[in-house]
Amino acid sequence: MKLILKQNKQVTHMKTLTQIKHILVVSAVLAITFSACSAVNNDVESLSDEDVAIAAEIVGISLADNESGALSSMYDAFSGIDDVGISYGGGQGGMHMKSNDMRGNNGRGGERNFSHSYDSTTGIHTISFERSVQNEMFSKSVSLNQQIIFTDLDGNFLARPKAEKDLIESIAFDGVKSGESEGPFRSSSFTKEDSFRFSGLHETSGTLSMNGTHHGIGVAEGTLNDSTRASRSYEIDINFQNIAIEKDTVKAYGSLEQGVSGTLTYSITMNKTINGVPEETLVEGTIDLEEDGTALMRFNKLTKVIRFSLVDGEKRDMNSRR
Repeated sequence: MKLILKQNKQVTHMKTLTQIKHILVVSAVLAITFSACSAVNNDVESLSDEDVAIAAEIVGISLADNESGALSSMYDAFSGIDDVGISYGGGQGGMHMKSNDMRGNNGRGGERNFSHSYDSTTGIHTISFERSVQNEMFSKSVSLNQQIIFTDLDGNFLARPKAEKDLIESIAFDGVKSGESEGPFRSSSFTKEDSFRFSGLHETSGTLSMNGTHHGIGVAEGTLNDSTRASRSYEIDINFQNIAIEKDTVKAYGSLEQGVSGTLTYSITMNKTINGVPEETLVEGTIDLEEDGTALMRFNKLTKVIRFSLVDGEKRDMNSRR
């Protein structure tokens, strides 16, 4: 895809993001320090069932909307924003997704402490807010900082994306979020960075295309099949290339999860300590987005496939505990 931005504006955009990305740099240094003296296991064929289970939890946490994963950032990119706040009922590109009254106190949560500013020179909308959930089954508290550029078919910046949603052709989205969540089967604390580029939003196109990256670090704990708990500190990278979003499907179901398709690649570095000795494990593979609200996680050199929901990250396997 192409965002028709002048080179000097792109440079300014990157400089503006420096403060946000500093959060991840500091956290990454801590992660590297933790694992510097660890034993490294990058033999995928020797992965334990526990390694596989926790890796699946990490991928679910990294992608699912309710877990403030990449799908949540996609919703934010397509939202209507102005000085008042975010609205989802009438999404960009004519896509109507998860209206505000559908979110309530569910896993996604509502926004508070919202702020918005616009730089007409760079075209950057800078927003920050907090998102939280508290109910009997799930709790979450997240702080978010995002920078978004909206452009029309001619590459012009759009200062009022909510009012001018029919003019939007491309979106450049960069965001960082930090927080924690806890549910019946897993808990996590995290910092996540998403950098996405979308094109084809204009009504003249039936399919959107998307490219980008997700980077996350944190600690994840999950319940295994034998009801024991296991945890890992982790660092994950997910690569999105040539991802398609079918507008008609999104309109029909009111859900991005059921309109997105394509194959992602992922790489996870997990750390645990055994008898006082840190051990580092590398897990890599692909994720197929299925256009039915689920994804299939595959492992390099392993035949195992895990299906999970893009809404809440929960496993959907026939023999799964869930």
